[in-house]
Amino acid sequence: MKKIYINADDFGFSHGINLAIYKGNMEGIINSTSIMVNQECTKEAIQLSRKMKNIDLGLHVTLTTGRAVCNKNKLQDLTEADGFFCNGFVKLLLKTVYLKRIKFQIWREIEAQIKIMQKDNLSITHMDGHRHVQMIPMVYKIMRKLQKKYKIPRMRIINESIYNTWKNQGQISGIKNGGIVKLLVLTVLGWFTKAKSEIYFFSIIYTGNINTEILQKVRVPEEYNGIEIMLHPGLPDVDKQNINSISDKNIISHTREVEFLTALNKDCLKGLKDDKSI
Repeated sequence: MKKIYINADDFGFSHGINLAIYKGNMEGIINSTSIMVNQECTKEAIQLSRKMKNIDLGLHVTLTTGRAVCNKNKLQDLTEADGFFCNGFVKLLLKTVYLKRIKFQIWREIEAQIKIMQKDNLSITHMDGHRHVQMIPMVYKIMRKLQKKYKIPRMRIINESIYNTWKNQGQISGIKNGGIVKLLVLTVLGWFTKAKSEIYFFSIIYTGNINTEILQKVRVPEEYNGIEIMLHPGLPDVDKQNINSISDKNIISHTREVEFLTALNKDCLKGLKDDKSI
C-alpha cells in the first residue's frame, strides 16, 4: 500500500475552516493539512493541531492573500504600504519575470513563514502554496532551496494527468469551471522548472467540488509511490455568523461544505486502498 495524503488546505484561514479540518481529522479521512501562518485564525489552528491525531502539518506558503509576516519595508514589490500582499497569481508570475529584485523579497517572506512554525515548535512535514504559487518558477526554486535548508520532507508538485483523471472519472470534467485551463497553466510552469515528485497529485480539475463519488474513482498511476488529494473543507454557516471578518468570499462558498462532508466519509477511499496497482 502506497502512502495516501488527504491534505486539507487553508488551515488558519477562518474559524469555520479550522473546525472543518479538525473534525475532518478526528472523525474522517484528513491526515495532512497546510497552515497559513499570516491569518487571524492561525493561532487557533495551531492550538487545534496539537489535539489532532496522526496529522502531517505543513506550511501553506502565502504570497497573495493577507498581510505579510516579514517587515513590509523589505517587501516593496510584494505588499502595499499597509503590509498586505498586492499581487494575485498572474501579477506575481509576471513580476518574477521582469523584476529580478523580487527574488530576495520572496525568499525573506517564505523563510519568515517557516520560522513562525519553528517558533511554535511545529514540525514541518511539507510545503505547498496558496493558489499554487509554488509552481511559479522563481518561487519553486526558492522553496526547493528552503526545503533543503530546513530539511522539510516533501513539497507539493502539480503533476495531475488530464488523461488519467478523465479515464477514471468516466466523464469530461473541468471545462465549465476552468479546471483544465488552470491545470494546463500549472503543468507548463512545471515543465520550465522540471519539477518532479514521487507523489501523484489529484484535485486541480475538481478543485472545490470533490465529493465521495469522485474520490471513489481516483487511481494512482503506477510510476508514483503515493498520492496527495487536496481538499478545501469548511463550515460556511459558521463563518457567516461573523461575516465582517471574512476576507475572501471563497471562505463561505457552499463547495467547502461539500468537501467537508466528503472528508467525513471514511468509505470514499476504499477504491484507492483496494487497488492492487497502488
